[in-house]
Amino acid sequence: MVVLERELRKAPVLLAPASTPDAIPLPLRRHGGSSRQVLALSLVGTLVLAIFASRDLSSWLDRLGDGPVMGPLQHAAAAWDGAMDRLGLTGMHDLLRRDIERLLDWEWGAPP
Repeated sequence: MVVLERELRKAPVLLAPASTPDAIPLPLRRHGGSSRQVLALSLVGTLVLAIFASRDLSSWLDRLGDGPVMGPLQHAAAAWDGAMDRLGLTGMHDLLRRDIERLLDWEWGAPP
């Protein structure tokens, strides 16, 4: 019994890695980005959405209704969408929208 207790004392104690409530391990949390990097990525993401989702921006603003602020925003979004359409950057959005509508209209028993 004494020998067994000595071996147990010599055995390494395995502890669970420390983590935070959102389950990100502490070593990974300590190596995050700076506030400038977060700002830069936010601006890049906003620009990408503005370019490739101009159709959704325009339709979203149209659904919000009218008002003194909404009118100019809706016109600006429509002009932006027109510019993106002239540049040919809305083609993939239109293709994806058309394919999704076709899938939603498709009945399982009927051929495509």
